[in-house]
Amino acid sequence: MKSVLLSLTLLLFSFGALAGEHYIPEDLQQVEHIHHPTSEHFTAGQPTEQEMGYFAEHGVRHVVNLRPPQEAPEVNGAAWASQHAMAYYHIPIAGGEDLTQEHVAVFDKIMQRIGDEKALLHCGSSNRVGAMVALRGVWHQGMSEEEALQLGREYGMTSLEEHVLKQLHH
Repeated sequence: MKSVLLSLTLLLFSFGALAGEHYIPEDLQQVEHIHHPTSEHFTAGQPTEQEMGYFAEHGVRHVVNLRPPQEAPEVNGAAWASQHAMAYYHIPIAGGEDLTQEHVAVFDKIMQRIGDEKALLHCGSSNRVGAMVALRGVWHQGMSEEEALQLGREYGMTSLEEHVLKQLHH
């Protein structure tokens, strides 16, 4: 039985590696919509105060929040990040209409500032994060459309892909 469980575990990890995902530590696996597309980046839905502490314990030094304040008025992400000595950045993206060149330019500057330090990029479901990553890929990093869309999916983009395509073909 142990060998079957070990084989299944190894198989699951290899599928994750093929999909571009890095290992997600056990204490972060319960975070909603968690992705770990690169060794430096976690993406997720809204973390709780406790989960913010877990991210800090795993070396996250920056938090980028793409949720508008009215979406979760009870959340004080800036204070939670500050409690754990993490830098906090906020770009309110309500949906596809906010996927503008201006917002992506701000996102690009933040990502450049973060560099190769560990960061949590979050919204409500990782969808907006993935969309911003995809647009940044084309507009600021010289990626092809298909490369950028694939990267966006790895970061959590789902239903906003059509908005991304509209922006790219605008």
